[in-house]
Amino acid sequence: MSDIAYELAPAVEDFLFEHGLLAVQVFLVVGGYLNAKSWVKILSHAQFQFLPRLFARYQRLVIPLLAALTFTVLVSAIIRPYFDHSSLSAAPTALQVVAHVLLLQDVLYLEAFSAGVWYVAIDFQLFALALGCAWVAHRWQGISGRGSVVRKAMFFWLLLTLGSLFIWNLNPLGEIWGSYFFCAYGLGLCVGCWRYADFKISHQSLGLLIFFTGALAMAYEPRIRLFVALVTAMLLAFYEATNCQKIPRLKARWIQILSSASYGIFLTHFGVSIAVSALVFNFWSENTVVNVLGLLLSLALSIALGWQLYRHIENQVPSWKRLMQWTSTFVLACTAVMVFS
Repeated sequence: MSDIAYELAPAVEDFLFEHGLLAVQVFLVVGGYLNAKSWVKILSHAQFQFLPRLFARYQRLVIPLLAALTFTVLVSAIIRPYFDHSSLSAAPTALQVVAHVLLLQDVLYLEAFSAGVWYVAIDFQLFALALGCAWVAHRWQGISGRGSVVRKAMFFWLLLTLGSLFIWNLNPLGEIWGSYFFCAYGLGLCVGCWRYADFKISHQSLGLLIFFTGALAMAYEPRIRLFVALVTAMLLAFYEATNCQKIPRLKARWIQILSSASYGIFLTHFGVSIAVSALVFNFWSENTVVNVLGLLLSLALSIALGWQLYRHIENQVPSWKRLMQWTSTFVLACTAVMVFS
């Protein structure tokens, strides 16, 4: 549909095609920022458990993912005979199914069932790296009994951030690993914990420090994705300088709904898009207006389905039982497609 709609808005589509993925940098910085905010409040407690928190994150990410992938795999199987397009994955294999459950499809160089699975895997890797650093800092604090545990955690996060800035993020082949993206995620972590590390440097000065560090990294190897991450981190630093005053406009109900449903929308949009694309392609393949309307319909249905995924699946308390239920559903769906394809 986007190919046909290109005639009406070529500049918009060119921009989205070239720069749409830059939004990922904003997600990464904000994700690190919010995780740091939640961890620093409990780092000083007697217990800071690594595995329970890691497993809880895995459950929270994977349960909605498996529900969305079940939908996408079934939709792909239904429309595959009628819609020959490169975006559709082939019929699943047993190894692919296991790899998707474990978020290892990219590491094993296997075709993904949906466009967004790679980001979920990267998010989990980044969470594990950052959480591991926090756990080591907590253990170190327990042994030494001196200094600030938040500063210790920030020390490890900063080391990984600099390593990513000047080494790992320069290798495009490293995109399957969280270390490649840690430069953006780590910036958010450092901004999020700065207040609790009790440094004498203000958040305004932190913003300038981020600017100069980023300028050095950009001089070493210019990257527009890094530029977006740096701007986001600086904006968060200056927001912290206002003592995180609430922004009334962000309390609008429609923003709250989109915010809550954002992960669900992200997970379901691919299945919705290929279903609508197949319908439009088979009946109105050359009609520009219908293809534009198809794009808008895909957007509306993705939001609606993402909201339902949030309400009925993502917003429920994650547990191993629910994970096993959705894993079984996903495996059965994939098995049915393999048998009847």
